[in-house]
Amino acid sequence: MDHATRVDALLAELTRGEGFLGAALVSRDGLCVRSAGRTELSRETFSAMSATVMGAAEIALRELDGGATRSIVASTEKVLIVVVGATREMLLVASARTDAALPAVIARVEEAAKGVGKVLAGG
Repeated sequence: MDHATRVDALLAELTRGEGFLGAALVSRDGLCVRSAGRTELSRETFSAMSATVMGAAEIALRELDGGATRSIVASTEKVLIVVVGATREMLLVASARTDAALPAVIARVEEAAKGVGKVLAGG
């Protein structure tokens, strides 16, 4: 199975989780590489803004304690997004309903990001 197919399978599995709406593998430059789930949004805009938010959060958090950013969460009344680094060059961005259990959502996204990272590293 090639890398793209394996990443697609990981994204699809993530979006089948309770409360998840979609997921995307996004370059830190803001390009959508692969995605699953919601199709009605502008993938280009969503990807670019997700990468921008992560970059800004990393800079702000570095100012506070110098540690590596694990994840960021942004939410509205209906939906939330979680952004996690999958590799040095790629981010995993997932959206979910706000009624989903946030700790479980973050844990699932982090787990999926590790899987994507392994696939992209050739594992």
